[in-house]
Amino acid sequence: MTTPTFVFSLGAWVVPAVFDATRSRLEVLGFLSECPAHPSIGAEPPSKTLADDTASLRDVLTKLADEGRDLIVVAHSYGGVVASSSVEGLNKAARTAEGKAGGVVKMVYLAAFALDKGQSLLGMLGGNYLPWMKVDGDYVLADGAGEIGWQDISLAEQEKWNSLALHTSRAVFSGESTYEPWSDISCAYIVCEQDRALPPPLQELFASKMGGPENTYRLPSSHSPFLSMPDRLVEVLEQIVKA
Repeated sequence: MTTPTFVFSLGAWVVPAVFDATRSRLEVLGFLSECPAHPSIGAEPPSKTLADDTASLRDVLTKLADEGRDLIVVAHSYGGVVASSSVEGLNKAARTAEGKAGGVVKMVYLAAFALDKGQSLLGMLGGNYLPWMKVDGDYVLADGAGEIGWQDISLAEQEKWNSLALHTSRAVFSGESTYEPWSDISCAYIVCEQDRALPPPLQELFASKMGGPENTYRLPSSHSPFLSMPDRLVEVLEQIVKA
């Protein structure tokens, strides 16, 4: 495998800048990376769907693969649903068989939803939005994002990221996953042990799909280790590259 390029799939409500600290550290180590925005985040009107987000990320992945790059997709939270549906047919083995260079060589779920095919995020939640998800028509907001998503950074930093959080289109929560990457792509899961947004026991359930305990990694962080401990996150990503 050539030096891979990391592609980050964002969770709901957040902007690409949340991964800046992680990406700059990866760059120092010689890794290129991309972190495209999802169309559904901040959309006006809030009508974008999971299919829109999936198509957008797939376009990025296809372009990079066509450049001959080996790709590691790191999916966070809702971004796990987007990434799972985006990578179908883009794994390196399938592309090699078609005479094409590049492709997805690994998937990393970072405190992310790893849904079965046909399952939606809302369905996984039992049909109910979590108490901190504020639904207003077709808008869904993260109420008290700092206390839920990044409680392990300073209050000043919490306020910074709270102010940058955007709404997400309600439609994405009912969109169904169309693919299970762990069927033909090497996958890993990073459990965030102090997560208040996606309960660690649920993360452990998702991690159990990744092919064995050797593919599960852990960080003592909130839902957002890219904000609170980017150095340790990058260390884990390095381990996954070498595994």
